[in-house]
Amino acid sequence: MVKTFLDRIIIVLCRPEGSLNIGAVCRAMENMGLSRLSLVGDLSGIDDEKVRMMAIHAFPVYRKALRFEKLEDAVAGTVIAAGITRRRGKNRKRVSWLPEQMAKRAVETEGGDIALVFGNEQNGLNDEELAACSEACHIPSHPQNPSLNLSHAVQIMAYAMYRESAGVRVGGSTPVSLKRVNSLTGTVDASLKEAGYYDKPDRFRTAQFFRDIFARARLTATEADHLEKVFQRFRVRLGEKKE
Repeated sequence: MVKTFLDRIIIVLCRPEGSLNIGAVCRAMENMGLSRLSLVGDLSGIDDEKVRMMAIHAFPVYRKALRFEKLEDAVAGTVIAAGITRRRGKNRKRVSWLPEQMAKRAVETEGGDIALVFGNEQNGLNDEELAACSEACHIPSHPQNPSLNLSHAVQIMAYAMYRESAGVRVGGSTPVSLKRVNSLTGTVDASLKEAGYYDKPDRFRTAQFFRDIFARARLTATEADHLEKVFQRFRVRLGEKKE
């Protein structure tokens, strides 16, 4: 069965703490036609009855949610994983999209799952979680009180996706999954190491730099394969010269 654009969107909650908040997220999702939820981390403190109390008719969204220990596993099969965060820093993404821009980028993909990744209610996404995402997205808010409630943030992103779903275009291309992007990044990183590029500790996070560019470029399978062959050939030639 062919998935609609909204069927391809997964809301991912990292280390969620509030049972009522999770229930509210389920309601926000169902309001906008989204039904796929993934939960990451230790969920032992979640009270199903409290989730049900807030979710009401949307409780099946929670009941069908997938559980993961690591965010990397939750987003491995997606073609876009957008980390929703307002915080910036040297270990954060260099580019951050607005919700409307993110929705347009998502709808331009012909196929593949799209993850919208939200952090913990108290602290948001940490550096490692954002690094696992392919790109960043931020929701503008007033600087006096910039932190949004989790379910409110989900509602805004879900609304942007729902609005854009009405204008889905035929055509485009299906990007490779993040798992494939990570594999390509590994080949590039290994090639740079063999070439002696890393003559000192890599304080510029070069592998992460390439990984983010590859993910943001939304490479097709043909393009990823071509790049892989280029760097594989590069490594072969390095070996020949060493001999």
